[in-house]
Amino acid sequence: MDTRLKVIVLALALASPLVWAAAPSAGPSLDCKVGPVQREFGASSWNIYACSDGKSAVVVPVKVVNGQFGYFFLTPEGQGVHVVGEGWGNDSSFRPVYKQLQRATTAELRAIIQSANHGG
Repeated sequence: MDTRLKVIVLALALASPLVWAAAPSAGPSLDCKVGPVQREFGASSWNIYACSDGKSAVVVPVKVVNGQFGYFFLTPEGQGVHVVGEGWGNDSSFRPVYKQLQRATTAELRAIIQSANHGG
C-alpha cells in the first residue's frame, strides 16, 4: 500500500469517531403500542395503534392473507394526514387503503387516536 493511501485510510479511521460524536441524537423513540382499535379500510379490517407523541398512529391489517402484509404510518400535516406505507405483497391490496387514508382529516385522525387510547 503506498504512503498516500495509508494516510487517507488513517484519516478516515480517525475522523469516523469524531463524525459520530458530532452527530445530533435522534431524540426520543416513538412507541405505537396503544390500542388497537379496529376500522374498515378498503375491503378489510385494520388495527390502529396510537403513538406516544399523541398525534400519530400506525395502521396494520388484522389478518395477513397469502403472505401479504404492510403497515401505514399516519401523522397530521396541515388540515390533512400524511400517510407513509410499506408493504410486502400485491400492491393492489394496499393502494385503495392508502388512498382512503390520504383523504382523512386531522380531526378524524385525532378521533381515531382518542378511540385507541380509550380501548375502542
